[in-house]
Amino acid sequence: MGGRPGAGRDGAGCVLGGTAWDFSNEARVRRAELDLLVIDEAGQFSLAPTIASSVAAKRLLLLGDPQQLPQVSQGSHPEPVDTSALGWLLGDHDTMPENLGVFLAETRRMRPELASVVSALAYEGRLHAHPTASLREVVGAGSAGLLWHPVAHHGNSTSSREEAAEVVRIAQSALSGTVHEPGENPRKLTQHDLIVVAPYNAQVECVAETLAEAGLGEVRVGTVDKFQGQEAVIAIVTLAASSAEDVPRGLEFLLMRNRLNVAISRAQWAAHLVSSDRLGDGLPTSSEGLAALSGYLRLTERGRSSAMSGAVG
Repeated sequence: MGGRPGAGRDGAGCVLGGTAWDFSNEARVRRAELDLLVIDEAGQFSLAPTIASSVAAKRLLLLGDPQQLPQVSQGSHPEPVDTSALGWLLGDHDTMPENLGVFLAETRRMRPELASVVSALAYEGRLHAHPTASLREVVGAGSAGLLWHPVAHHGNSTSSREEAAEVVRIAQSALSGTVHEPGENPRKLTQHDLIVVAPYNAQVECVAETLAEAGLGEVRVGTVDKFQGQEAVIAIVTLAASSAEDVPRGLEFLLMRNRLNVAISRAQWAAHLVSSDRLGDGLPTSSEGLAALSGYLRLTERGRSSAMSGAVG
């Protein structure tokens, strides 16, 4: 951030960028000196710095998606101070009510088959695919949408070689597909068109090693945090844990709606959910865990139906 806002008062105006510290510091920006303060990623920006920054402007605009990954916590504070700005504004709503703001209801990334799944999971059924999203076709790589691949394994907590092997199988089969983009020549899917998302670093390492051994070392593998904001033609999500009892941080972390939402919605054509066939059998001990399990079970139900109608392999 360079200079004071007053330096731009020659009739042309100016745009400033900075952190919460800049806009809450009167030595940097005087109180109500700005016409508008825009807070980007307000779904990850907590309420306390939002209030502190807002004194620099006459108007405040919050941009973001509270259904993406939650804010990175730096400390523990009483509610609602530690809540994100948009999360506090929405309250019990999953999407922006019309009387409070604007909800951007169209996605240009996901096919309708996938957008409908994500919409039901996290956006109260209000999210829809833009007509242009249907123009992308992938031939020979299985059905569009969400497909569930249940895998039998036992005793796994944060990594699963069984699921890693299934990831390789899905990737190998998908790479026989051809992408048809509007106005472009058809092209074969490459390893760069695939991503693999895992909840734990141990599974990231396990999958990366297994893919490399299969000659697929260029497929990107990482946690949800790594891929937020990115996209791929096909996303493969592997959850690793064998059962609810094996989950080290509880189902409320592993099956958190926000994390599943981000992982699945990275895909343009299809998202493949790879998980234990027993992961949904446990009984959560908290309301957060119950909500997370409910969302996961709805996904597996949708994914099973899609798989029966024509999955990869």
